[in-house]
Amino acid sequence: MKRILIPIYLVTFFIAFSCAEKKENKVAPTVKPTELPPSLKTESKVSVVKLTSQQQKDLAVQTITVASNLVNHIITAPGVVFPAPEHASIISAPIAGQIREINKYEGNWVQKGEVLFHIQSLEYGTLVSEYLQAYAEEEFQTNRLKRMEQLVKETISSVSELERATAEYQRASASSRAAYSKLKALGVLDEEIEALVSSDDIDPVLHVHSPISGMVEKNFVELGQSVNALENLSRVLDTRIVMVKGYVSPDDARLINTGDSVKIMRREEKFGTTVSATISSINPGVDENSRSVIVNMLIPTTAEWPRPGENVRLAIVSSSPRKTIAIPVESLSYDGNQPIVFVEKEAGVFEKRPIVISEIGVQNVFVESGLYDGEQVASSKVFSLKALSRYDVMAEE
Repeated sequence: MKRILIPIYLVTFFIAFSCAEKKENKVAPTVKPTELPPSLKTESKVSVVKLTSQQQKDLAVQTITVASNLVNHIITAPGVVFPAPEHASIISAPIAGQIREINKYEGNWVQKGEVLFHIQSLEYGTLVSEYLQAYAEEEFQTNRLKRMEQLVKETISSVSELERATAEYQRASASSRAAYSKLKALGVLDEEIEALVSSDDIDPVLHVHSPISGMVEKNFVELGQSVNALENLSRVLDTRIVMVKGYVSPDDARLINTGDSVKIMRREEKFGTTVSATISSINPGVDENSRSVIVNMLIPTTAEWPRPGENVRLAIVSSSPRKTIAIPVESLSYDGNQPIVFVEKEAGVFEKRPIVISEIGVQNVFVESGLYDGEQVASSKVFSLKALSRYDVMAEE
């Protein structure tokens, strides 16, 4: 009987021990949450300036009520002046030859159609000869056709002879037109071609005319120099109208449309010259070099300004208004790099509040966030309020 009871006690002991061990495993250790040290805690403390009655009387801070309004933004951008299309021309040699005479030099004004260069060319002489021969042949075939028509009318000649004369006239006329077209391609004027017909001699000198009125910017050749066909001879610029290209960021370009007004100013502030213009076109893509959107303006110059190649500043008035809070420039201050304003919470109590600005204009600052409609913002004595806010902070420390 004793032999049977001993194993039963052992089994009971092991079962009780295992149950106690499971209960201990089920109890989770309590860990207190760790807290940040005071040096790493960031408290969002609002800075408030409280003026005494005497300070309120001495400062007499003026305030304005802010409100969201639709505002035409002024977008500033750099610009470069270029010659206007159809107001600049490269003069090229239409034929190979030798520079026999130069009529206009750099800085000289030239009228449209005025002769710039005389080029002596054997090839030109050959073309003149071909035209004179073709012209003479056409004249002969014209008179012959008229006589043949009269003879056929009087039944003296046959119709086949008239048809042959008509074909000869058409060939001569085609040759004459072809020779005439070659001369016109060289820039020879109609009055010069008529003079060739009436002249007894062939002068192999081609007159190179200016296609526009303007000023000779540069001559690329000298007297007596031999030139090849299509070689550059000169450049003429009409600076009475120029093209200004403005370089606008892609974000600002979304607010700009064709026809928006622009003020064009000199790059240096000390010169007060400005020219009004409108955007004539906007390039559809982003310029690969500047990574900007290019806006173009055609403007007449004032007192020979601006000149091609000059850098200018642009103030573009956007015609795409956005609802924005605008405050006077006098209300804006900075705490380091952070723009701030002072919002009046009650009489003599001002909150120094950071804001986010989207644009700073000549008179207004456009606030993107940080202000709300109906709030009172200090528009005077802002630097005094800023100094008092710093004094309060130092006093607290």
